[in-house]
Amino acid sequence: MPKITILRNGKTYEVAAGTNFLEFCQDQDVPHDFGCTVGSCGTCVLVLEKGAENVSPASAEEKETVEMCTSVKGARLGCQMKVLGDVTVRALD
Repeated sequence: MPKITILRNGKTYEVAAGTNFLEFCQDQDVPHDFGCTVGSCGTCVLVLEKGAENVSPASAEEKETVEMCTSVKGARLGCQMKVLGDVTVRALD
């Protein structure tokens, strides 16, 4: 099973492959900010410190929203991302 490591709380969680990051955070009460939950506000921008190859590809709409929010390499929208393998994430500072 894939593992998600959250740098904000220092915890690692096992999840099923294909788990939506938003739903995971809601189910596990993981500290991460979300806004619209549909990929247009950018509130949930995060950075993949490790495992960027282990998430679903970003859509054109997600890329556009991320580009409006940050130029940090590895940034993604948590509400749009599905976890397919081990990842380490941090909130965008």
